[in-house]
Amino acid sequence: MNEEEHWRAHHRPPQTRRPGLRLDGVDHLAFVTWNPRATQEFYTRALGMPLIHAITATGWVTEDYPDFVHFFFDMGRGNRIAFFYYFGLPDEEPPSDLMQRSRHVAFHVDTEEELLAWRDRLKAHGVRVTRPMGHELIESIYFDDPNGIRLEITRPLREMSGIDSRDAELTLAALADVCESPQPSAQALWQRKAELIRKNAEVPGA
Repeated sequence: MNEEEHWRAHHRPPQTRRPGLRLDGVDHLAFVTWNPRATQEFYTRALGMPLIHAITATGWVTEDYPDFVHFFFDMGRGNRIAFFYYFGLPDEEPPSDLMQRSRHVAFHVDTEEELLAWRDRLKAHGVRVTRPMGHELIESIYFDDPNGIRLEITRPLREMSGIDSRDAELTLAALADVCESPQPSAQALWQRKAELIRKNAEVPGA
């Protein structure tokens, strides 16, 4: 190694780091599924990714498809793959603009201050950003890149746990039953899930 190479090796410019975003990977990739039970079996059995959480929401996205279930599988290394199942979506309907926008990547920050700082920074650059939206698991802001890819920045409101995985199993079990009904809905899912919870709580012979 000559003198110039030695100097360069010991005087490298600092690496550019994205402020606030996790560099060990994205928080999650999100897609749409028409068959949640088959999706669960594939990711848990074929790929060995445990189901770790499921969220049921209504009136949260659009007037066309307001009810959905959002469930997560653990990809390892702190990353997750997530799927949306929308109630009332015809089996043969091709991906619409809504479905395309649900194919997104989510980055992770740790605090509300970081989340709001990213919102303000993006807005200062003329990027259209949603107001922070959240549920019991995470709070997020959403925006599109120049290619129309939906991006999300999230901050955790609580950690996923083993309790969540059991709850997710019950959610998808209830969803499998509700999907076969004439009018599937988030409300019907909650009712069926409550029935399964009561059934699982019963002690034989009591």
